[in-house]
Amino acid sequence: MSGRLLAPTPDILIAYDDLRRRENQMLVRLLDTLPRVDDLPAEMMDQARDAVFHTDYPFLLALVGPFGVGKSSLINALLGQDVLATGPVPTTERVMALRYGDSLERIAGQDGLETVFYPSPLLKLISLVDTPGVESVFDEHSRRTESFLHRSDWVVLVMLATQALSAGNLAFLQALSRYGKRVLIVVNQVDLLDDAQRDTVRQFVQEQCLLHLGQEPKVFLVSARRALAARQADPPDQAAWQASGMADLESFLLDALDDRERLRQKLQTPLQIAHNVLTAAQKAVQDQQQALDQHRRVQENIAAQIAAGQGQQREQVNAVLDTVAAAFAESAQRGEDAIRDLFQPGRAVGQILSGISELLGLAGLARRLGARSRAEAAFAAYAVFEPLEEIAGSVNDLGPWMEGRDLQDMDDLVLYTNRALEELPESLRAKVIGEVRAPASYNREPLRRARPDLDAILGDARRVEIGRLDGEVRTSLAILGGWELAVVLAIMLLGVLAVDWSDAAVPLVLVLGALALMFLGVGVFIFRGGRLARRFSDRLLAHSQQYQAALRQAAEDQIQEGVTQRQDVAAPFVRLISAQTALQASLAADLRRLEEELAAFAGEIGGPWERKTV
Repeated sequence: MSGRLLAPTPDILIAYDDLRRRENQMLVRLLDTLPRVDDLPAEMMDQARDAVFHTDYPFLLALVGPFGVGKSSLINALLGQDVLATGPVPTTERVMALRYGDSLERIAGQDGLETVFYPSPLLKLISLVDTPGVESVFDEHSRRTESFLHRSDWVVLVMLATQALSAGNLAFLQALSRYGKRVLIVVNQVDLLDDAQRDTVRQFVQEQCLLHLGQEPKVFLVSARRALAARQADPPDQAAWQASGMADLESFLLDALDDRERLRQKLQTPLQIAHNVLTAAQKAVQDQQQALDQHRRVQENIAAQIAAGQGQQREQVNAVLDTVAAAFAESAQRGEDAIRDLFQPGRAVGQILSGISELLGLAGLARRLGARSRAEAAFAAYAVFEPLEEIAGSVNDLGPWMEGRDLQDMDDLVLYTNRALEELPESLRAKVIGEVRAPASYNREPLRRARPDLDAILGDARRVEIGRLDGEVRTSLAILGGWELAVVLAIMLLGVLAVDWSDAAVPLVLVLGALALMFLGVGVFIFRGGRLARRFSDRLLAHSQQYQAALRQAAEDQIQEGVTQRQDVAAPFVRLISAQTALQASLAADLRRLEEELAAFAGEIGGPWERKTV
């Protein structure tokens, strides 16, 4: 057998080292990524660490199976000596890794692992791993064996010929298949069966594997006891060795695990470990994303509630703005009516007399003595500014209404968001930063800050406009009085100095001319009154737009302040969901890239890459 053991050639080793380096870089990136995965089983991290270091260890062939099936005896037969203890009670309580050494030496390690060094030519090719019996009364044995399976390159399932492929063996074989391991089946103690029974056992095992697994693993029928006796005979009994079935197993291992296959498998095993870990990590991320999908809907509901409150407040603001616009419009209309009344034709005589009074200073003296101006009297009669008095009340009510709505919405958000937090998985709840609660105080500053400007606009609409109008009315009256007086004086002067009274038509012409000029002055006065009415209306509506703009901006600032306070209430939940959603999406993308890289690498080394469920 030793003559068939050849060391890998330098070109193979150079290629292997390059592949191993690249593989190691990918595995290290995987190991760096996994801590970001919430709820990833701890054993997945352990397996990922094992994958990083796996290529530094020899090819591992693990023997598994129930207690008493002869795993230790099988290893002794392959090595030709009683290296491992055998007996009717469990003798292997630790994972025993057999590696090549110049002499027999045992070194106990951590986590139930013991390394046995022995100078066997076979151990230069592969390392054998003897595991505690599974399905035994020693539960710790099963745990140690199963925790070691992912490290193995190949797995040999050992069973007794008299209990071939029991329900327990079949379940364990299915578990091995989920690990993605290549499995060999060794049926031991076939010396207890005749030839016909051996054929029946082989056929049964193959049929059951095909039925339950969809494949036929390589099956070897052996007698470990007779094989060891044949190897220990002096000289070794080659015929008995062949008859024991161990020669076929040994030959298969030597042929199947040549230099290239061994090294390829050493690269493939870490990939399979990484694939299993990646599958578990992607499943954990998908679970997190599904959980986040539900909570994102809560986040959307929170945003919708805030937007709904914002919309209702804007509707209320618009209603107040409509009230403001209507009040200004009513005042403007009343003002127009009052001004037109001042300038109506029926008041022509009184208007002329008032104009003369303005020219003579009598009207000014009366105002100084406390008499109201004609414009003030007309505006008082028409209650021009009465609608504006209602504006302050509507605006005063807006602030408390908005505050009440904000506070109620924030209380509702506190209850809703806290219920949502309680429904979060513990792993997410532990990441919440801050506390969901209503603010200790409410900021009324935006509307309060705008109040002086709003009052100033209303004051200007009343004081400035009446003052401006009063001056324009006095000017118009003075012009009218001056015009009419000038007409009368001009006619009189013409009559005295330049008119020929002997002609009977002349007086008539003078009278008609005087009347025409007087009516022209009245007409111009009335026209000017219409213009003053329109100008007053335009100016008051300009005040209305100025007032509405200031109120709208202040209200919008108040609304945004309320939105900010609502958002602050739900911020711990919203921040968490937003951050975790982005994190899980980034993590899923990183895992996909790693999977693609590892899959491409697996294809490069000629290994399978099938998605399996861990």
